[in-house]
Amino acid sequence: MGKRVTLKDIATAAGVTTATVSYVLNDTPGQKIAPETRERVLKAARELSYVPNSAARTLRARRSQCVGVVAKKNLAVPRFSQTIRGIQSRLEDIGYNLLLCTNKVKKGGLSDYLIAYLEGRVDGIIFLGKDNVGPSAESVEVIERERVPFVAYDCVERASAYSTVDFDYRGGARLLAERVLAPAPRRLLYIAPDIDAPQERQRVEGLSDALKNSPETELIELTVPITLDNLDTWDLRYSIGATPEGDELTASFARALREAVGGLERGDAVIASWSGWTEPIRYRCRERGIVTAELANNGESNFYPDLCVRLPNFDAGVACADELLSLIDGKPSSARLLHLTNVLDGTRGAYGEDIY
Repeated sequence: MGKRVTLKDIATAAGVTTATVSYVLNDTPGQKIAPETRERVLKAARELSYVPNSAARTLRARRSQCVGVVAKKNLAVPRFSQTIRGIQSRLEDIGYNLLLCTNKVKKGGLSDYLIAYLEGRVDGIIFLGKDNVGPSAESVEVIERERVPFVAYDCVERASAYSTVDFDYRGGARLLAERVLAPAPRRLLYIAPDIDAPQERQRVEGLSDALKNSPETELIELTVPITLDNLDTWDLRYSIGATPEGDELTASFARALREAVGGLERGDAVIASWSGWTEPIRYRCRERGIVTAELANNGESNFYPDLCVRLPNFDAGVACADELLSLIDGKPSSARLLHLTNVLDGTRGAYGEDIY
């Protein structure tokens, strides 16, 4: 490997001082450099294939220009890959890099992402926790003590030591349910996972808010066999495809849906808590005049339910990046709530034509 090109090499080639080279390459404000001198320095740097020493820049700026992202998620799932892309897109706009970190506890009882921050490898952390659970109490203590710029995404918790970005699940559920209930269906089937989480409770609250104005509609609740214990098996379908365990779970899920829908009649409606859940029953329902709807659609299918709330996952990633950059700049922590107002009509195509 050849000798690394230095500022001195560029200065010699351009016939200027190393200070002038530094001013030009770092675009230092307040320095008057003649245009022809600037071009000579830049040309010499190009010809010598100069690569800046990022470590030296970090020491001077006391910034790594890198953000750590803890993603305890299956990134093959569209929702999470869309969020990460939003984070990456925003960071790229301002010259930041993204480093995927883990939540694994390492030396000194510190999590991997906290070690990355304390060692100066990242300027802050965006946290997408497993099962939407935030950082541990031990980690929060370090975050607060060391003033770590930290953003927790979709953990639905109050915090003073760091910023949060969450969705208004209750408002989104209420908005969608109001659309579904407008024709006054006699029965409404609500499909939810067997998971007790703040997000699920908020969705039920939004549904209840809408049902208060529709006393003539009977609510039927179906809990499908999707739990925290088998959630990884469910999500593996997006990354490695079919597995015996996944096939068994999918079959059990579809069977439960078909049995529940079997008792519905024309004019009734179905709302599913998660994206893609009405797929096993969608066409059967449409043939029978039953409306299908989903509370958390991510656009991963070309065939949509009749109505759905599209989660702004990319925008959520951008919001996480913006919140973290604000903390890195020394601004106070905040709680951002993203409202779910984008209700899509899946029975109509992109230009409004019927597709069924």
